Amino acid sequence: MKSITVFTPAYNRAYCLHLLYESLVRQTNQDFHWLIIDDGSTDNTEEVVRQWLEEGKISMQYHKQTNKGMVGAHNTAHYMMETELCVCMDSDDFMPDNAIERILALWKEHGYPESAGLVGLDAFKDGKIVGTKLPENVKECKFSELYVKYNVSGDKNLFITERCLIAICPIRSLMEKNFRSPVICIFL
Repeated sequence: MKSITVFTPAYNRAYCLHLLYESLVRQTNQDFHWLIIDDGSTDNTEEVVRQWLEEGKISMQYHKQTNKGMVGAHNTAHYMMETELCVCMDSDDFMPDNAIERILALWKEHGYPESAGLVGLDAFKDGKIVGTKLPENVKECKFSELYVKYNVSGDKNLFITERCLIAICPIRSLMEKNFRSPVICIFL
């Protein structure tokens, strides 16, 4: 089993999804599974993804559902995941070539059972950080504290643990027993 799921909600995104696919193919560490939740697309998203599945260059899965909106696509992805960590990458995003390698190394070094996951910066194509950087003097906190207490702004990537998903995802939490709700995020 892979260590991390990269999941992507998609609705009529055939025209841009290739950027993310190409960045995943280039990853220096292939210890991930790409899960695409097609939320009722009416374009050729399915055809594009089926071709990539046939190529077999990366571990990936495609799930098409009737349109349930962003939250519905997230819930479906959370329910289907089987890895320790996950991250949502939007259909028009891409990952730096060493992203998976860095995420897994940081998790191995800093992750622990009570943590909810890791927080990473998001950047534009030119490398400029979206919003503010993370505070250098803080190594762990509740995710909400980043924005409220430390005045962080802009999109951030949240690499969530399966334990955290069980605690927050309604479908999964009804199926699981004896879960703890983690409140700590590690970020570097």
